[in-house]
Amino acid sequence: MALFVRVILPESSPYESPPSIASEDENKPADQPAHSSAILVGAIASIAAAVLYTGANIALRDAVGIDPFLVSAVKAAPTVILLAPYLIWKLLTKQSLLTRYRMIPWFALVALFGQFVGNAGFQVALDIIGLAPSVPLTLGMILVGGATLGRLLLGERITTSAVISIMIMLAAVSVLSLPDESRRPAESVSSMPGWVGALCAMGAGIAYALFGVVMRRTMHDGVSMTLTMFISGFVGFVSLWLFTALTMGLEGLREIQPDEWNVMCFAGIMNFMAFIALTLALKLVPVNTVNLVNASQVAMALIAGVVFFTEPITGPLIAGVVLTIVGLLVLYLGSPASKRGLADKVQ
Repeated sequence: MALFVRVILPESSPYESPPSIASEDENKPADQPAHSSAILVGAIASIAAAVLYTGANIALRDAVGIDPFLVSAVKAAPTVILLAPYLIWKLLTKQSLLTRYRMIPWFALVALFGQFVGNAGFQVALDIIGLAPSVPLTLGMILVGGATLGRLLLGERITTSAVISIMIMLAAVSVLSLPDESRRPAESVSSMPGWVGALCAMGAGIAYALFGVVMRRTMHDGVSMTLTMFISGFVGFVSLWLFTALTMGLEGLREIQPDEWNVMCFAGIMNFMAFIALTLALKLVPVNTVNLVNASQVAMALIAGVVFFTEPITGPLIAGVVLTIVGLLVLYLGSPASKRGLADKVQ
């Protein structure tokens, strides 16, 4: 998925940082007070990431009607193509990209799951229920699943504010999952009922949550963020292209129109640019601040769905979006970074 193929790094972790991974400090979020200029750059990067991810999601919504696995395959290509030269340069200059290998097979397996269940599942949801409800549904399950899996697999602490936020998110998911056939996009080629689309969006969120948790564990184990993203993109690129070649065949691929190829490529490029902006933001400002700004995608998705695709505004949709935003605010205001910021202002 465009919007959530990213790493939500924890403020703290029970795992120690890996030995120095060359000069890359990609997987280390900002946790120290930064200069005002750095904070400004970080804030701009956070906003840029949210806007770029929304642009990618608009492109994915525009690709409704195209085979979802093909869309995901094409979207993975820019990450592989654009990161490969950088990784080759790192290797040629003898800069290490990892210090341990043991998590890579597990990460590759989870990346495969994320590509098929996450990216393709989100695309199916866009086809059945549209952009406006799919984004908050997926985001809600990412946060709920991420907190739960982080606790089970990484031993991360769940704060009181996180528990409250999870309860609000579950309420939002419940409201957004209510059957409503009026939300089906006019361009939809699917005959599946709306509740299937809601399940696909939620399943995508769980897949992304698992991906994020395992990616955090992989980076803590000594693999750089750039290499993990390349592995994820490469796994998706190879597996999804093979799958679409087998299911669609050459004849099916020839039926794809040039403008359809363009919109799929555009989604991949926007997704990659958003990842770069997000990485920069995570280096300069606290992770919860980045996540809160990125969560503005919920409102952007609602506006984009209505303005660009004439998706209907319904009571459950508005209620679900509001609950999602409230849940994110509760999570942010209860975070250590937020409390430190408030304390500094009082002093």
